[in-house]
Amino acid sequence: MCSSDLPPQPFSASCKGVTPEEASDLQAVAASRKGTMAGADADSYGFVVEWFDRQADIMREYELTAFVHKREPLEVAMYDPRAHRTFLKRSPAADLTLNDFYMGSTVALHGRQLKVKAYRDARTEKALGANRDHFAILILPSAFAQLGHVVSAIETNGFQVCRMRLVNDGGPTVAVEVFGTQGAGKWEALVGKFPPGYIKQVDGGTVDAYFQDKARFPCTSAGDNCTLCVVRPHAIKAGNAGAIITSIFEAGFEVSAAEMCHLSRLQASELLEVYKGVLPYQVQMIDGMCVAPCIALELRCAGNVVEKFRELCGPHDVDMAKHLRPNSLRAKFGMDNAQNGVHSTDLENRSEERRVGKECRSRW
Repeated sequence: MCSSDLPPQPFSASCKGVTPEEASDLQAVAASRKGTMAGADADSYGFVVEWFDRQADIMREYELTAFVHKREPLEVAMYDPRAHRTFLKRSPAADLTLNDFYMGSTVALHGRQLKVKAYRDARTEKALGANRDHFAILILPSAFAQLGHVVSAIETNGFQVCRMRLVNDGGPTVAVEVFGTQGAGKWEALVGKFPPGYIKQVDGGTVDAYFQDKARFPCTSAGDNCTLCVVRPHAIKAGNAGAIITSIFEAGFEVSAAEMCHLSRLQASELLEVYKGVLPYQVQMIDGMCVAPCIALELRCAGNVVEKFRELCGPHDVDMAKHLRPNSLRAKFGMDNAQNGVHSTDLENRSEERRVGKECRSRW
């Protein structure tokens, strides 16, 4: 059995029963721990991640190494320090970037949601910790209708929203936590561009209450005469969340609840179960929905809100949407049929409105 200290001698010689591929992965982990490159082809960064094993009802901890190439997709390898063995061989993770790994973030890898707990070594912390900042703001009631524009400004300036939730705090107030590598100076410059009364900067402890204290800040979901919109993860990663939200407001919809969440594969499967056996790319839709955080919105409007929002979304088929409904959300923000920008409640008649309400409430 390999020593947890990862001795400097070759793993193929020091660890019985370890395959050459596992030895290579373990050497990469050891190199990263020492603060060296994992190889001439990539820079390596180490993290401690945890995953809740529901079957065993325990939290498992792993060491994850991210390999960053100049031109190729990011690769990852995972090591189980308790079992002293490779848990995941070095393999591509095309949906992930180095910016997805920050303290408290959740990354999806092969169907597992891993929470980043800590930097694994001093070199990684020195390389990444110094230029990674978190900021928090409240989008005030007077600027609620401009929510999409505020989010767009955050995105276009190189920052990313990592938490967002709508609450009632003297009116509709949106708590937002922002992550970025642009530095505090650029953030302050961005904040200074917003009109007075739009936003309020708060510290981390203050903003945490808006996400965690559900007694003080309960869910704003109405649960009736509503429809569910989910801004898909790929659209958020592409920096289109703000533009999508702006389009929804401009189309006359009221946002009665909003929250950024990271769906588990089970949750995504339940949400998209109605498409099983109907759409040939349903599995790909599930994969895309749980790979990164999404934004769930409860929408309301006069009349048949379900049908009206489906019209705004356009056809599931992105090519068809671009041809028949070029101004629809899926035409403008969809990548392909499985990653078509937004999910909407897909019901054929109003007799199922109770199910819509239940679907909305289950997201919060």
